[in-house]
Amino acid sequence: MSDLKIAVPGLDYVTEQSTTQVPIAYSGNNFTVAFSNNICTVTTTSAHGLTFSPSAGTLPNFFVTFSGASGFSGTGTLNGPVFAILSIPSTTTFTFYTTVTAATVTSASIVPVFIPAFQASLLSGAAQWWWSNSTTSTISPQFPLYGSVQCVNLTTGANCLARYNPDNTNVIQVPGPSTQYTLSTTPTFRTMLAASSAGQLRFGPQDILIASGSAGTTYLSIVE
Repeated sequence: MSDLKIAVPGLDYVTEQSTTQVPIAYSGNNFTVAFSNNICTVTTTSAHGLTFSPSAGTLPNFFVTFSGASGFSGTGTLNGPVFAILSIPSTTTFTFYTTVTAATVTSASIVPVFIPAFQASLLSGAAQWWWSNSTTSTISPQFPLYGSVQCVNLTTGANCLARYNPDNTNVIQVPGPSTQYTLSTTPTFRTMLAASSAGQLRFGPQDILIASGSAGTTYLSIVE
């Protein structure tokens, strides 16, 4: 008698993760930005709290956006678009790709962004890589982002809220042909789950969890 099983669709509940992160505000952490060859290097005066490899049960950092920056040169804007972090070499530095070549950040905030990673089910033909597991300076490391929706159980603290992009204009800022992945204006976002709320959501490729609020703890678990 065989114990072999036929593959059938089902659910896979991913262990809960949390974050206590809030924006890195210039007013409390005077940071500088330096632009060179489409790479922006951010240097903070105290620990920024971003990490690719956090402690168990904590959401890692792969993306940021900005709020309140001004004085842009080059192509695009820092306010609103989601930027893939390229490297986090120390507790006070990190880099990301951008076609902006200069900006004024004396009143800006760096806002951590989270995108729950959809893991393709057995026999699924819907998943596709957007970028690969790499630690080079030209492509985002360690994060497989798929072009498929997922079900997420989410309890937000005062620190986070969930947003969706109704006109489907948001793209992750990564190196690509010409300015294919560059936005000159802030994409439209609407709140689908406010801070200090709870719900079960479907996250698509343009939907984000954003740490834009005050001190709190947000909990997330993926149901596939």
